[in-house]
Amino acid sequence: MTDVLDTAVHEAGLPRHWAWRVEVRPRRRTLGLDVLPDGMIVIAVPARITPAELTNALQDRRLWLAKAVRRRAELAADHPAKDLVDGEGFTYLGRHYRLLRVTEQTMPVRLRGGWLQLSKQAGGPEIIEWYRTRGQAWLTDRVRSWAGRIGVEPPQVTVRDLATRWGLRTRDGSVVFHWATIQLPPDLLDLVVVHELVHLVVSRHDDEFRRRLTIALPDVADLESRLAGVGRRVWMGDLRATPF
Repeated sequence: MTDVLDTAVHEAGLPRHWAWRVEVRPRRRTLGLDVLPDGMIVIAVPARITPAELTNALQDRRLWLAKAVRRRAELAADHPAKDLVDGEGFTYLGRHYRLLRVTEQTMPVRLRGGWLQLSKQAGGPEIIEWYRTRGQAWLTDRVRSWAGRIGVEPPQVTVRDLATRWGLRTRDGSVVFHWATIQLPPDLLDLVVVHELVHLVVSRHDDEFRRRLTIALPDVADLESRLAGVGRRVWMGDLRATPF
């Protein structure tokens, strides 16, 4: 069966330099596409898909795939690594703060004035957890605010590591966001939120999805362009050194 599906992918006419693999997932009802950080395209298909259905679906989505492959390549290089030393820069909701190591502090991380204060006993995991908990509260509030405007019930929100994805919609109708998103400016966070909420109505990146996204965010093209630039410079948790 896999050989037959591989042949169907070849017949879709994808560029020869693209790397891809087909994964048959019996619980899926529709075809799913994902582009991994290394550029590999994962084609997840339901068990009963026919070769012709697979070929046609990939031909219909070649433009989306081309954009996704290009976007993944653009995001691959520039995420900074941090040193946990006084003066290192960190971003929260688009604003920049400097790290300050402190001794007399009961909580591992806190924001105070223009400083992100980090306890001497804490490190990178504690900063990531601080971002995650802040993101959980902020994103849950924004999801509730936007859900009515999109025309959906507010879904459950989870914030965790999603590798290179900003967000995703799960099979059970909840939404998940990367903890690193809380570093983005609020209008770019709204783009991520609205994108996933529209997916609760339209699963594919088709014309209807684009129409609904544009109704909610008329300046979506500008926001997406900014996210492509700002997003590639967001800290994703890498450390150069942990001196304490």
